[in-house]
Amino acid sequence: MKLAVAMSGGVDSSVVAKMMVDEGHEVVGLFLKLWSSPDCGIKRDNRCCDYEALEDARAVANQLNIPFYVINAEKEFKKEVVDYFLNEYKNLRTPNPCIVCNDKIKFDLLLKKALQLGCEKLVSGHYSRIIDSGNSRSEILNSKKITNSKAQDQNNPVIPAKAGIQELINTGSQIESGMTFGGYGLFAGVDELKDQSYMLYRLDQAQLSKVLFPLGEMTKKEVRTLARKWNLPVKEKPESQEICFVAEKDYREFLKRYLPKKYFSPGDIVDQNGGIVGRHEGLVNYTVGQRKGIEQQKSQVPSPESKGNSKSKNQNEDRKPLYVVGFDVEKNRLIVGEDKETFKKEMVVKDVHWIVQSPKVLKSKSQKEISSGLPDSWTHDLSVKIRYRHPGVEISKIKYQISNKAQIPNSQTTTQQWNRVIIEFEKPQRAVTSGQSAVFYSGDEVLGGGIIVE
Repeated sequence: MKLAVAMSGGVDSSVVAKMMVDEGHEVVGLFLKLWSSPDCGIKRDNRCCDYEALEDARAVANQLNIPFYVINAEKEFKKEVVDYFLNEYKNLRTPNPCIVCNDKIKFDLLLKKALQLGCEKLVSGHYSRIIDSGNSRSEILNSKKITNSKAQDQNNPVIPAKAGIQELINTGSQIESGMTFGGYGLFAGVDELKDQSYMLYRLDQAQLSKVLFPLGEMTKKEVRTLARKWNLPVKEKPESQEICFVAEKDYREFLKRYLPKKYFSPGDIVDQNGGIVGRHEGLVNYTVGQRKGIEQQKSQVPSPESKGNSKSKNQNEDRKPLYVVGFDVEKNRLIVGEDKETFKKEMVVKDVHWIVQSPKVLKSKSQKEISSGLPDSWTHDLSVKIRYRHPGVEISKIKYQISNKAQIPNSQTTTQQWNRVIIEFEKPQRAVTSGQSAVFYSGDEVLGGGIIVE
């Protein structure tokens, strides 16, 4: 099988490339060149694709004796990921650029490039699993290989501007009508500390059918051991945990360079009764649940509306730590409270994307029906994660808001779109943050997810 490996110059993707070569596949290495701040300098480029990463990936490809191509995605990355990142902060939402990058760049743009090169699959070093259930679906994998006679320059293959993943897979032929989603399931990786399934919930059936995650059944320790065993050039390379395109340790410095000064206008920090407790340097610097950066003044000043309220009286003694609980945009006020005030019992989620199939029936872990909406197979161990590394919490109730009816791709079936939901948690959750993703799980399986509104 001809495979394209997404090579970043890191340990994980390098081990994946070696694994595919050893399995006897025809392997092509693809390296994404992404946008980086032009005033950072060569030493501070995007860490996912800087000069060092490029040379590391090239060195691994040379050792494995496989073709290696650089795909320039700077323009697309800037538009889809960086601009989104900035716009979310402008609107006081906390973005997750990795999720958007996976959806728009790695498993859209890069996958299209791989298919146009005649590869049958794109292989990535993500710690997640894809399982083909084979239930009620057509066989997608037997589709004819993609060829691109116009792509003379293999370093930058030509792709139709509006080519979609499904169209590239089908190569002009339709999958059987009446197919129901459920063929490919996305599952958490076995290494709980490295699991990246949360970041991949936007993938659809067409994408999952053309992607491989060989590290999903492995731990990071095992991967590092293989890198050393094979003496790969990156065997001791450390991992990077920060936002790849932000050179500074604090993303707020990045925001200051790219957002107008008006977003950093100082204002009052107030409690929930309106009492002034300090000053902030711009609402954009804060997110719900944050404690850092909240400087309380020596004396708390009550607002005119809260005078006489014992809860807002001046007091210096026994001051408790304060956390961000909300924003008053009209008055440019940062609203703070005690830690207990950061907990919420429910949230609203929009733009919900279901990986497997349209909703039918939803039941809780105790088998108690809590809403009509999800497939019968999702009747146990249902939970939601409200941020990356969140342990997940059981859902006690879901209310669906049906926006419109839509046709399932390549199907005669029309289904209602359940793309906005109200979630009630089994237990109140801390710092439910607008802009972050809420990802739904049934055990280890990712059912889908959406963007937290409030």
